[in-house]
Amino acid sequence: MTDEERRELGIMTETELDDMNKRLERTEESGISDTQKYFDRIHDKLFSLNSLLIGGYFALIAIRKDVPNWSIIVPLINSGFLLLIDYRMMVRARIQASITTADEKQREKYGTIINNTNLFSLLSIYSSIAVVVIFVYYILS
Repeated sequence: MTDEERRELGIMTETELDDMNKRLERTEESGISDTQKYFDRIHDKLFSLNSLLIGGYFALIAIRKDVPNWSIIVPLINSGFLLLIDYRMMVRARIQASITTADEKQREKYGTIINNTNLFSLLSIYSSIAVVVIFVYYILS
């Protein structure tokens, strides 16, 4: 079937199909990159919140004598977890920057990091919520 016959029947030509597939591939690549940007933004906001909470915990320990000094460990552990996530994101970006020359082991590591990104992001949100809940508990008790 020729391109003219396809147009008459309202069917896309091979060239139009190829162009559409290329646009969809570019959209997919853009979506992947946007997803990674949003993860980075979420982690940055959680890290900022956690930094504020560390200051809040220090103030709470200084103001209230019934709050144990060791409670500062709670936001510090969360900060360490958020730093681990940032490190993983940096490793992912480093492998991604040279993905065409990466060996099989690096590509497997890249795949593992990408697959676990959602889980780590969810855990970082939950851990930050836990830090806030504990902080509010100390304030209200």
